[in-house]
Amino acid sequence: MVALVTVLAYGLVGIAVAAVLGRGESRGAASLARASLHACLWPLFLPVLLPTTTTPPGTESSRIDTAEATLHDALQRLGRELGDPLTLETARVRSLGTALRAATRRLDELEAVLSSPDHDVEKLARELAALDARQDSKPVADILRERLAHLSRLESLRAQARADLERALARAGELATRLTLLRYEGATAHAAGRARELTDTIDELCHTLEAVRAA
Repeated sequence: MVALVTVLAYGLVGIAVAAVLGRGESRGAASLARASLHACLWPLFLPVLLPTTTTPPGTESSRIDTAEATLHDALQRLGRELGDPLTLETARVRSLGTALRAATRRLDELEAVLSSPDHDVEKLARELAALDARQDSKPVADILRERLAHLSRLESLRAQARADLERALARAGELATRLTLLRYEGATAHAAGRARELTDTIDELCHTLEAVRAA
């Protein structure tokens, strides 16, 4: 029953996406083949219908600089209260800044790859629809279908890279606040140990940012 509902929902969404993408097109065999492709592979074409947001140049770099400086300042203030330089923890903050910048560069590269005219999903879909309408073009159509699947994978990688970057920036801010809370709760040996435990999270974030994963 659940599988049936899932299939029906997938089909209904596919029909809706195909209808929107097909508005204004003339009717014909090619148009029908294109609509069928849109309906079957709608997850690949859905981003075309969603509003796109652009990040002003330098914004990510500024956010990373701010997050790193805020976390470093919170750690240094706590260290002064404790009389402990927290050297290892400070090095971890620097490592996080490096990992965040590397993740931003990777995201920029993925954005550039996917925005290339050679990777225009709509154009490739039209080519595939035209090939599917011809009986003698199946081998080429299959190759083009594989190419579209690769692009879908790249889209997933971009989405995951963006999600990991946003998560790391949010966690850096949360850690800075927790370190400040520790300072006001009382600078004790327990606070120093707790600060070291908290900065273990930074290592986890660095490992996450270094891994290119699909959503």
